[in-house]
Amino acid sequence: MYHKRDAKNHNATSRLLILIIGLGIGVFLLDLSLPLGIGNSVLYGGLVIMSFLLPYRKGPLITAIICSTIDMTDIMLKPTLDGVPLWMGVTNRLFSLTAIWLPLLFFLHRRRAEDLLQGAHDELETRVEARTHELAAVNQALLTEINEHMETEQSLRTSDAVLRASQHELQHSRADLRALAGQLLTAQEADRRRISRDLHDDINQRLAMLSMDLRRMEKDSSKDPESLRDGIRRVSDSLAAISNDVRQMAYRFHPSILDDLGLLKAARRLVNEFSDRTGIQCSYVHKDPVGILPPDVTICIYRVVQECLSNISRHAQATQVEVELICEYDEVSLSVRDNGVGFDATHGDQMSGHLGLLSMKERVRMAKGRLEVESTPQHGTEIRVDIPLHLEEGHA
Repeated sequence: MYHKRDAKNHNATSRLLILIIGLGIGVFLLDLSLPLGIGNSVLYGGLVIMSFLLPYRKGPLITAIICSTIDMTDIMLKPTLDGVPLWMGVTNRLFSLTAIWLPLLFFLHRRRAEDLLQGAHDELETRVEARTHELAAVNQALLTEINEHMETEQSLRTSDAVLRASQHELQHSRADLRALAGQLLTAQEADRRRISRDLHDDINQRLAMLSMDLRRMEKDSSKDPESLRDGIRRVSDSLAAISNDVRQMAYRFHPSILDDLGLLKAARRLVNEFSDRTGIQCSYVHKDPVGILPPDVTICIYRVVQECLSNISRHAQATQVEVELICEYDEVSLSVRDNGVGFDATHGDQMSGHLGLLSMKERVRMAKGRLEVESTPQHGTEIRVDIPLHLEEGHA
């Protein structure tokens, strides 16, 4: 398309140039045929004006020079009029040159003005373009700053939301701790009353009865060896029973089996005793640790298992219980599942009302672990505990 347009323009320029040359020859021949003194040389000015249409910048100047040269050359070739002096014809011819050069001067002045205007236009375009780039840069900087402000505002809102959630969680934790502390005090007083009652009503009474038997044996004057042996046997059996009760009482406060056999066997005994006592079918899966478990982790896991089994026996109405205790190199994982009635674990207030759950949560927190409770009504309950650790060399 552009080649066709260029060819068309080139053809038009060629035709115009041929027309100017043809008219120039015609004016020259006409000028030669007329005598000196007739001002027909002004026709060369028309050729100069026509040359303005040429695309060449120096075309009018070249045309004016050629026309002026031809016009002055005609002086020597043209015939003169009778009675007209030569100087008058020459003067007339020189005066006719103004018809050639005035349009050229006007053209040059106009071209100079157009050049100045074009330069001013180009300079204005350059300044507008530079200003446009500057405004675009400023606009981009403003957009970037606005985006940064929006991101900062969003971060502040997120931080504020996180802070509010943390404050709410802190308040909830404080409420749980206050509730736990109150219930622990109540439970502690109840345990103290029970221990005092057991010691006074049971152990103390039985010891008093033994003391009376021994005094009666001491005052017995029959001296019958068989009767004495029967009395000593009764006292020995009573002492053994008292010793066993005292050992069971001490076991509830701190199970010595943890120190003697380790966590895995102590947990197995808990599961077996629970199954024998309640008749609930239990399964126990474990993985031995590769090193010695820290004492705080051991007692924490043991108490959580103990509390879970106690809660199941009192509340769950379950028929099956699964206990899984996995000891990895860097973590101890416990899972206790039952198929009981369950409860709605999504309500924190329901969980906060159970001393057992709160005590387990606090124990695991003190061991730097994580406790999760998953339960839905009529679909059982699962309690998971994960405690990170660094094992010592050796075996459990």
